[in-house]
Amino acid sequence: MAYDPEEKLEVYASAVRGLVNLEADPERRLKYLDFIDIYAALDDEEQRRYREQYAEEADLMSGFAERFIDQGLQQGLQQGIERGIDQGIEQGIEQGLARLLGMQIEQRFGALSPEVMERLRRASPSQLEAWGVRVLSASTVEEIFDLDERH
Repeated sequence: MAYDPEEKLEVYASAVRGLVNLEADPERRLKYLDFIDIYAALDDEEQRRYREQYAEEADLMSGFAERFIDQGLQQGLQQGIERGIDQGIEQGIEQGLARLLGMQIEQRFGALSPEVMERLRRASPSQLEAWGVRVLSASTVEEIFDLDERH
């Protein structure tokens, strides 16, 4: 698109106004604003003049961008917190399962050796579940873990 250099700020302002009027989706607005910025390539002086001459549009778009970015940061933070909570709950369940299994083994066969305690600490949830079933029928502590070593 060809325009006189003197019209550059008006063209930029028109593009921003058109974007505001035509695009409701916040993500697309931000993407298109980036495109407009790249295409217009305003230098520092032109950006300063734009903010002075077209303060309403400049405030609208910078406020929009800040809100959109803040909203994205807040959503990302919330998702991170939720994932952390989920992981913490999962780890707590696994640790509780290992502790319960250790208590069952100890009740049935006596004090746990350091090797058994370490094995329980490092076990996956599926291993803990399999061992939890075997503890009911095993004659020795070794039988609880035996099948895993044969595979």
